[in-house]
Amino acid sequence: MSNDSIFPSKWNDASEVEASYTRLSVAALLSVFFGLGTFLVYFTPWFFFLGVVAILLSFVALWMIYRSEGTLTGTLFAYFGLCSAVVALVSVFSLWQVYQYGVRREADQFFRLWFAAVQQGDVPQAQEYQFIYSRRSNAANADEWWQAQYGEKHAHRAVHQFVGNKLVRVLMALGDDANISYYKTLSLQSEPESDTVSSVYAVTFPAESGETETFFVRMQGTRSYPPGPDFKNAGWRLEGMPSFYLPEEFKKTSSE
Repeated sequence: MSNDSIFPSKWNDASEVEASYTRLSVAALLSVFFGLGTFLVYFTPWFFFLGVVAILLSFVALWMIYRSEGTLTGTLFAYFGLCSAVVALVSVFSLWQVYQYGVRREADQFFRLWFAAVQQGDVPQAQEYQFIYSRRSNAANADEWWQAQYGEKHAHRAVHQFVGNKLVRVLMALGDDANISYYKTLSLQSEPESDTVSSVYAVTFPAESGETETFFVRMQGTRSYPPGPDFKNAGWRLEGMPSFYLPEEFKKTSSE
């Protein structure tokens, strides 16, 4: 039977017609945009959501490209967006952990200075840790400091309250027999110009029975670092008076 078609025979063979139309995945391009934008998280954690969006768009783009049977391209763009977001989030998380470790370490050093001053009976030094460095007394010696306190009504009352604090009296009585050790951090809050750390310390001392006993102390301090002309207000200071503290795990044990 003859072929009566007016077109060449090769035009009638659909198997020889190749679909060459392809387009770039919009989701892949958007993943690159959001992935690079994720690095803004270094300036503020509010940009964390950009990384989440970039990762989701990357997987969506890869899935659409896989299902498109060759009509969609952009695999490299999708992988680039995915890697950018992951690198930004992982790196900022790692740096944040390092930063928090440094803050906790500084706070520990500051809290131990307070414990040492109280154990040695150095009331002037221990009490003034409640103020930032620039606001502490410039007295040349302890005698001068004591005279200044007795000459001012409110300062005199503050000294009596400090020395009359039960925790202070216990630490003074124990002196060097008290062994101070870090127990745990309750909280660490960071603001644009300050960090506040709340930590618990275990105080172990020899009892009359010959065994050792332990009580816990809660400390809270703030490190300020205001910019510009307020730099004199920078430094560590105690937030309130340290106090006796019973950790939650010991409360459960005692109740059982």
